[in-house]
Amino acid sequence: MYKRFLSILILFLGVSFFASSINAQNLKVNKGKKATAKQKTVFKDRLWYGGSLILNFDNEQYYSVFILGATPMVGYKVFGEFSVGPRLGLTFTNYRENLGSKVDKLALFETSEGIFARYKFLKVVFAHAEFNLTQSQKPSNQLSPTGGLQKISINSQNAYAGLGYNSGMGDFGSEIYVLYNFLADDNIVAQKFEIRFGLTYKF
Repeated sequence: MYKRFLSILILFLGVSFFASSINAQNLKVNKGKKATAKQKTVFKDRLWYGGSLILNFDNEQYYSVFILGATPMVGYKVFGEFSVGPRLGLTFTNYRENLGSKVDKLALFETSEGIFARYKFLKVVFAHAEFNLTQSQKPSNQLSPTGGLQKISINSQNAYAGLGYNSGMGDFGSEIYVLYNFLADDNIVAQKFEIRFGLTYKF
């Protein structure tokens, strides 16, 4: 699983390096220092930033869940409105459950590392494709030998594709997009569709 992610990451870095090389060849400056400064400026100008904050709370009769997380992303405009980049995710969950004799709790974490590609058209609509690896912790259905809650770890691969809408004023924008997970396991209750909300800068 990690070998596949490493291969995709190397491919992404290769594309970025190739794009940077093309930009460097197109620079028409005489002095080396000015050329280096110009190259850095061009690379920086092609970057855009985005991400989402995750905040959720659910309180039922026998359990409660509090979720807090963030998913930053950075895009590099390879050409025109086509961009690629990395997307990371970190989510913390505080899970509490009434076991009858006591109330027990767990601290659960989920991390994800992935790469994405986007193409914006019609000024506000974009297509989004993404592959990521997710490492998550979930409450186990079985209690520990001492009668308390215990966690299990789940690793998964996800391949998303979908459409989104981004609008705003100036460099800042807000977006919503709907993705379908083509690698979702049919034997779990999680939905294959995912709706994301986020903010962007210079997208």
